Amino acid sequence: MTTEIKKKKISNTNVFDETWSNPMKKPYLEKIVLNIGVGTGGEELERAAAVLKSISGKEPKKMLSKKNIKEFNLRQGRPIGVKVTIRGEEAEKLLKRILIVQNNRMLRKSFDNYGNFGFGIVEHITIPGVEYDNLIGIWGLDVCGRIIRPGMRIRYRRAHRAKIPKHHYVSRDEARYFLEKFFKVKIVEKIEVEYF
Repeated sequence: MTTEIKKKKISNTNVFDETWSNPMKKPYLEKIVLNIGVGTGGEELERAAAVLKSISGKEPKKMLSKKNIKEFNLRQGRPIGVKVTIRGEEAEKLLKRILIVQNNRMLRKSFDNYGNFGFGIVEHITIPGVEYDNLIGIWGLDVCGRIIRPGMRIRYRRAHRAKIPKHHYVSRDEARYFLEKFFKVKIVEKIEVEYF
């Protein structure tokens, strides 16, 4: 009985490898987006932008408020956060650096059924290569990634836009297996915070 279960488990992991032999089915990391929501503009927003620039080496983009919310003193069109998008090989290198903070672990519930995943970092100074700066302080940030297959561009291009069939999206299990195989990520149910 146990040998049958083992055989099934082995065959399940090889299912993705078999489909990935087709170059149009092989997934890849499209991008990583780092995001800090500040809530206000001014000096704090500039500090958050400096944090993202020190991590990624790229110029971050300011995000504008879409609504008027009187309680939070938000007005439509005002900057409230910053984000930076990294693609290609740079995204892969950055993700490997950031995963060190999580001890190469990721929560099972961090994935959706379209190849997207995300997690948070409490203190940006825990990322290797980032040093503490008195003027900037310590910031938390969100990390979101996207795994896709070749050909997904037809859904977002301007001319001759077309629908993508459901089987061409990267599923939740396939995204987990992709990160386990290429980024040595361990998928866990719960991450315990270690205090020093």
